[in-house]
Amino acid sequence: MNERPGRLGVGVVGAGRVGAVLGSALRAAGHAVVGLSASSTASRDRAEAMLPGVPVLGVEEVVERSELVLLTVPDDVLADLVSGLATLERFVPGQLVVHTAGRYGTDVLAPAMQRGAIPLAIHPAMTFTGTSMDLSRLVGAPFAVTAPGPVLPIAQALVVEMGGEPVALPETSRALYHAALAHGANHLVTLTAQAIRVLGAAGIEDGGAMLRPLLSAALDGALRAGDGALTGPVARGDGGTVAEHLETLARLDAEGTSADVLPTYRTLARATTQRALATGRIRTDQAQALMDVLAGAGPNAAGPGEPAPGPTTTARAGASSSGPLLVHSVTDLRTHLDALGPDVRRAAVFTMGALHAGHLSLIRTARDLADHVTVTIFINPLQFDRAEDLATYPSTLDADLERLRELGGVDLVFAPAVEEMYPGGVPQVRVQAGEMGERLEGASRPGHFDGMLTVVHKLMSLTRADVTVFGRKDAQQLALVRQMVRDLDLDVQVVAGDTVRENDGLALSSRNVNLSPAERAEALRLSGALRAAQRAAEQGAPAGEVLGAAEQVLAEAAPDVVDLDYLELVDPVTMRPHRTGTGAALLVVAARVGRTRLIDNTEIALRPRS
Repeated sequence: MNERPGRLGVGVVGAGRVGAVLGSALRAAGHAVVGLSASSTASRDRAEAMLPGVPVLGVEEVVERSELVLLTVPDDVLADLVSGLATLERFVPGQLVVHTAGRYGTDVLAPAMQRGAIPLAIHPAMTFTGTSMDLSRLVGAPFAVTAPGPVLPIAQALVVEMGGEPVALPETSRALYHAALAHGANHLVTLTAQAIRVLGAAGIEDGGAMLRPLLSAALDGALRAGDGALTGPVARGDGGTVAEHLETLARLDAEGTSADVLPTYRTLARATTQRALATGRIRTDQAQALMDVLAGAGPNAAGPGEPAPGPTTTARAGASSSGPLLVHSVTDLRTHLDALGPDVRRAAVFTMGALHAGHLSLIRTARDLADHVTVTIFINPLQFDRAEDLATYPSTLDADLERLRELGGVDLVFAPAVEEMYPGGVPQVRVQAGEMGERLEGASRPGHFDGMLTVVHKLMSLTRADVTVFGRKDAQQLALVRQMVRDLDLDVQVVAGDTVRENDGLALSSRNVNLSPAERAEALRLSGALRAAQRAAEQGAPAGEVLGAAEQVLAEAAPDVVDLDYLELVDPVTMRPHRTGTGAALLVVAARVGRTRLIDNTEIALRPRS
């Protein structure tokens, strides 16, 4: 396929700020804009200024005339628009259909694809005024580009023709990408506007002029150095200054002039404390003192010139109403655990982040079993046999910390970098899973369980856990961890937490977000197969018929969507095939649904023949 689009007839659906500018840029690159849709007077005026002479048409006529359809409508409108045009059979084979929504990749264009159209998603990472000045700002602007592999060069070429820099982005990363841009840009505006209002309350009329040099330098520093650009009282561990800020903003809040500023200050100061600790700007004790100041009401916190209070004493060892203490280094972890004393019972839950209700259920169980709870968040590279899987695994530390704060009862979060866990690179000495780790999941993911056991053994040691909680959904992982504890005489109790399911029965997994609606519907075949097997066992069916009941459900799955890896009755302790035909068994299943690998299992009680 030609990687560089020739002269194309371009139709713009939605002549807003983005559509008018991109249409103009494409026309400047030699393409012909054959029509545009504009529903408001402002859109028509903008189209006349940016695309003079281009006819304003109905949406359907624009699509019918175009070789390249540029959809620049609001995100919430896009899916229905594409579906409606596909139902009306307006898309034709070979037609380029391009949208500019940051939130979506090409899945939203599936109805057009089914009509033979070529789907492309391009999103310029910039704001638009809808005027000619945007054309110069397009030069060198990054565009997130998502498209099927064979046609990705076409999308990249279109971006280059408009003057931008294409950045290839996989479908599964679009939501994170868009959240990052919205968080950085939109919330920056909110934060700046709040600061201007507070300066106004201080009697400074032109708050923007006052802030411009400081914010410009701060933004430039952050873009160059990230957390390394942190300055100010939190980065110095100055709890007294922070407490004074809280008191002052609380009085402003009481006057009713800026009620939203105080909670924003608290939330961002907590996040800044965590980042300052992570980068070594402040010590663990300073971070805890700052968190305690931020947890109190302004008037009750340390006043100006007074020392910040020490860690709050609560019913739980180390617990703080502001949320768990975050540490990134082994040194800080040991410092915190050393302070607990010998009589504190410690629980740990090991995760790779992207926390969902299943993880939270394990943490609740841990909370009931111990005085102190540590949650670890570490994406372990040793567990991935494919680099692309590791690269696309979601990293959501800030969201995870917020979920843990809302849950309560978690005392410490250990979130180390890879270099902290494996200072010399890949460790030379590892735990080997043996024969149990080579079958089922181990056969599909060679080396996965060696990597899992290695990091679990290390984390058990680092967190000094008396008890750990693992989910039953990862049945083979649970069995291997218990076997490791037995074989190596580890002094830790391993407790199993029940599988948590969504309302439709799908087992919770961080990977579920990668399923399209159609794939999710087919994914329910896995839990449906397990339920069918349970019913057969409850009716006294022998092992072969129990397995057959599950196989029948999976046989009805769409073969182009569900690729079954294994379905097997196994011994729940050894994970070997169940041989006796009676007693406790585990029915395990794994399948790739679309591009997403899912696993599930259920306990089966096999009855002797009557």
